[in-house]
Amino acid sequence: MASTAPSFEAKLESTEFHGWKAYRLTNGIVTLYVTPEIGGRAIQLELGDQSYFFVNKQFEGKVLPESQNNLKAGWANYGGDKVWPAPEGWMNDDEWPSIPYYILDGSPFKSEVVKNTPEEVAVRVTSPPDPRSGVQFIRTYHVYAGTTRVQVDQVMRNISKRQIRWGIWHLIQNDASDANDPSKPNPELYVYVPLNPHSMFPGGYYHPYGDARNPSYQTIDNGHMLRIHYEYRVGKVAADSDAGWYAVVNGQKNACLVETFKHFPGQEYPDNASVESWNDGPGHISRGPFFQTLPDDPKQTPYFLETEVISPYAALDPGQEYEFTVHWAPTRLPNPVVKTVWVGAISKPLSGEVSGNQVTLKGVFGVFVPGTAEAVFYSAMGEELSRQELQAVDPRQVVRLDKTVSLPADAFRVSVRVVDAEGQNRGFLGNVILKTN
Repeated sequence: MASTAPSFEAKLESTEFHGWKAYRLTNGIVTLYVTPEIGGRAIQLELGDQSYFFVNKQFEGKVLPESQNNLKAGWANYGGDKVWPAPEGWMNDDEWPSIPYYILDGSPFKSEVVKNTPEEVAVRVTSPPDPRSGVQFIRTYHVYAGTTRVQVDQVMRNISKRQIRWGIWHLIQNDASDANDPSKPNPELYVYVPLNPHSMFPGGYYHPYGDARNPSYQTIDNGHMLRIHYEYRVGKVAADSDAGWYAVVNGQKNACLVETFKHFPGQEYPDNASVESWNDGPGHISRGPFFQTLPDDPKQTPYFLETEVISPYAALDPGQEYEFTVHWAPTRLPNPVVKTVWVGAISKPLSGEVSGNQVTLKGVFGVFVPGTAEAVFYSAMGEELSRQELQAVDPRQVVRLDKTVSLPADAFRVSVRVVDAEGQNRGFLGNVILKTN
């Protein structure tokens, strides 16, 4: 009953995470740890007891100075998420020379709590100004009551006395270790990226780095979807995806993470790409002016898979700012992901099999909001005929729908939606036409 449902209020506290000072933003379903002192990153995202982000055990609890996080000393890759200027490159001043890059990736960021109510908690982190790129990044992480959707506002400010032109390049390092044996890579980790039907690239994507024959990358669904399979072998792909989402699924745990963002048709993007992905693994790649070799050693080349979203270029005069917001939504869902919607992700789309005066509704979903799945039947003219409660749904459990319910007379279609504890419609999981005559 709605009256006994937990409220899942938002809460914020200062704590420690693996030895780092951290903010803990939670609502009892989803939890986010933000660590300002190591590059202002979200170091971990959790759904219940399931963790999603890669955290580098080699650096746990360490806050390294620039003298230990530079080109000569090596990159202190803490893990978690991060934001950089794009494009990456080494040929001219319009390219960012990549990590290690202490100011924007490893230095202590300023932090402040900007919202602390039962409905929403939010923490803002601000990088030091970076004279070389002319950039300062300001990021605000929001956790809301009663949903796993986390909002990340990302602002790029021009702190220089010249015009600058960059994109905002956001990355998540997803944990790619085997759930049963962390000394091995996860054989069931996949990423799904919808491909642009009007892509500028043959096949919808291209390989910026690594072997173009890398078997990690395949198109499925008649060429409409890029499926990335994590293999411990270096590689990178880039796609001019226009769908505004991608999904990562750890098939060992049925742990799914959806990231959504806004796509801007007609605008120029760094790398001509809105979504990119990097398989961390051994191999040789050309970086243009130099070659890079990643050793076959999990301590030096850990198990992680990067998923990356890039904004269009923003030309900023001194003092101007540009904002690019993304959302993260963890849930439980098996492979594959065929579609995402506001309230969840879909592995097997809704189907309805009619038999006499009954219909059997089936589908496999992951939801972002706890509540109740409800079927609503409509006539051909759109009149609502009846509602049927199907089952309770929770982001921490895969929603496997297989329910036979009575079919109202004159029913033309049925939709399944998620209703929260307050009776609000939080979004639709699917729609089926029951009669075509």
